[in-house]
Amino acid sequence: MPNVKRKPQQKNQGNKRKRRQIDLGALSKKHRKLYREEGKRPMKKETENIVAEETDVKANENNVNSEEDSYSSSDEEHNPYQQLLSQLVPSRLDNKSHVDSDESESSESNEELEDDEDVEEIEADTKDLDSEVESEAEDDSEHANDDGDDDDSDNREEDGEEEVEDDEVDDVDDDTDNILLDTDPFLHHFERVLDEDVAEKLTSCSACQSEDVKVPGVGVAQHKWPSPALKVKHSYKDDKRLKELHVKEALCGTLAETNRKLCNVSTDGLTPFQSGLFQIFNNYQDVFYSERDKDKGEQLRLAYCLHALNHVLKTRKQVVAHNTKIKQKGHQDVDDDFRDQGLTRPKVLMIVPFRDSAKKIVDILIELLNPTDQTMQSFVSNKKRFYQEYTLPEEDEPKKGYKPEDFEATFEGNIDDHFRIGLGVAKKTLKLYTQFYMSDIILASPLGLRRLIGAEGEKERDYDFLSSIEMLIIDQADVLMMQNWDHVLHIMRHLHLQPQESHGVDFSRVRMWTLNGWSKFYRQTLLFSAVSVPEMSALFNKHCHNYAGKYQFLRKPSTGTICQIAAQLPQVFHRIESSSYTNLPDDRFEFFIKKVFPQHSKAGIQQTLIFIPSYFDFVRLRNYFKREGINVLQVSEYTEDKAVNTARNLFFHHKVPYMLYTERFHFYKRVRVRGIRHLIFYSLPQYPHLYSEVCNMMQDSKVKAGADYSCTVLYSKFDAQRLAEIVGTERAGVMLTSQKSVHMFVSGENG
Repeated sequence: MPNVKRKPQQKNQGNKRKRRQIDLGALSKKHRKLYREEGKRPMKKETENIVAEETDVKANENNVNSEEDSYSSSDEEHNPYQQLLSQLVPSRLDNKSHVDSDESESSESNEELEDDEDVEEIEADTKDLDSEVESEAEDDSEHANDDGDDDDSDNREEDGEEEVEDDEVDDVDDDTDNILLDTDPFLHHFERVLDEDVAEKLTSCSACQSEDVKVPGVGVAQHKWPSPALKVKHSYKDDKRLKELHVKEALCGTLAETNRKLCNVSTDGLTPFQSGLFQIFNNYQDVFYSERDKDKGEQLRLAYCLHALNHVLKTRKQVVAHNTKIKQKGHQDVDDDFRDQGLTRPKVLMIVPFRDSAKKIVDILIELLNPTDQTMQSFVSNKKRFYQEYTLPEEDEPKKGYKPEDFEATFEGNIDDHFRIGLGVAKKTLKLYTQFYMSDIILASPLGLRRLIGAEGEKERDYDFLSSIEMLIIDQADVLMMQNWDHVLHIMRHLHLQPQESHGVDFSRVRMWTLNGWSKFYRQTLLFSAVSVPEMSALFNKHCHNYAGKYQFLRKPSTGTICQIAAQLPQVFHRIESSSYTNLPDDRFEFFIKKVFPQHSKAGIQQTLIFIPSYFDFVRLRNYFKREGINVLQVSEYTEDKAVNTARNLFFHHKVPYMLYTERFHFYKRVRVRGIRHLIFYSLPQYPHLYSEVCNMMQDSKVKAGADYSCTVLYSKFDAQRLAEIVGTERAGVMLTSQKSVHMFVSGENG
């Protein structure tokens, strides 16, 4: 502590002392606030404390190097405020290991300049300060492995919006809601110790057992578990008794209002659909649900947000309880019973495609955490900034009624796909834009995380914050397939890797199964999609090794979207024989150029649109047409709007006979291509309703009656699920097992 000499007091100066110059950047937000509050308190008029302080200052002048010890001679004379000053260092801490959310480096530099200001005077009387510092110290020790929990990545106070401090609102309650019971699935899952032989079997899951079970309110699912000893028995409870499912009482109180306000559902608790899924979530089992739609989407989002919040609050409560017990023991040795943490703080990772999806999740979290106390309405920090960045202005909202309903539901709001944000959660607070290593929940898009994780060989890359993820939620996976599925796989490959830095972790508090590298066996994965494709099933089987088992819900039998085709159209399905899924692209290409396209290249057969789901196949066909010198139009997701309009005009007026048209372009644009006479599906589309939608584009009132139309479809045995969604479950079974490789259907009024 620097030596300060007090000048003789004068009548017109009152009791003020010389102001100290202190670097506030080295202090947490709590301590900065503490300095300011203490500087505003009036100085006591008693001169006894002043004389005593001047005596201490003179004694310190002879011993500058040992000034840190001058205020700790005994426990009775210990001054926590002076100890805080003695720990200040002039240099700022290296912030390299901290990952900021949403790239707010410029705002942070301005914040640091604002914080470098003079500090108000320090009063001699610190009796009232002792209790404040002690209470803050207890709250700061909530996470033993997080240094500077309150040092947010964005410390700005925008438009008078105050930052929320945990110690101001998260008071310790004495009700039973704070106690984790032995029957709690949270303790059952994360406190269980696996044998080494069991952990080895979980990776391959070669001995997994399975059965089909009916989940009330949801449907039929295939339940898999690694061994009989690890099978979790289900006993479905009334959804109104959420407390019996060990849901935090504060969340139970706000659930009904959240359901009514955000999901447009009137119920006292959870709907039957939400209840059936939540009880599986609550047992920490993996779930793959592939029938997500517009009506069920919001209910599904509320169910997993409730589960994620419940998990984070239980984790926090366990850490706080163990901190209290360790403090009561009064020694540094920590028993294995107190191992309750991972290598880094983030526990929940939510991956969604758009900013609007992230906004809806934060809306649900705010409503679920919404305190009943009217004085705590400002419990969300950086709320205004969040809605400015994640909400689309009203003038930019697209007009509705011109596109299909599924398109308007998917692309409403802000559809930016590059974002990431950290969330800090307490019992009555929600912090937005926290640094990743000080966050409980990470909410991001695949592209946002991919840019941060980087690739092999890059210098600036970071993925340590993924080392201790206990819950992975991937929502709207079908939309992620349309963006770039490789980004999702890249994230999966970087989960639970050994961190490059320690990040201040207390290894005496880290769970043993984390140190053994078994975190992937305890991670719960929730995967939700509107369709089921092999890529998602491969991710669910290859990257999900939860020892508690997994549920993969089966899609209901379908009559097929072929029944929704209004045009009278003959459709010929050709089955491609292929030995493996790896060889399928080559076999399909050979079949197309040798058997399908020659029939359409004959004289008189023009205006053919080739629908291509995969961009790689699009590039392959484009290069083939270029080599053969065939005039063809190209429309893909990378084509500019002006070029698209030109291509549509040339195709309609019969200037160019062929058009290559990708599914991803149609998914994002939904334009109508007129003048189609012949249609070729190079492969079955990912979304079954797009099949009937494209076929109906052939029905054009401006085309003369009696014109001949045709539709050719290529499929293989690996497209069983997509085929069933298009032609129907029963027909698909016949087409896949029949000795004939060609099947024909005629749709329309006279079909």
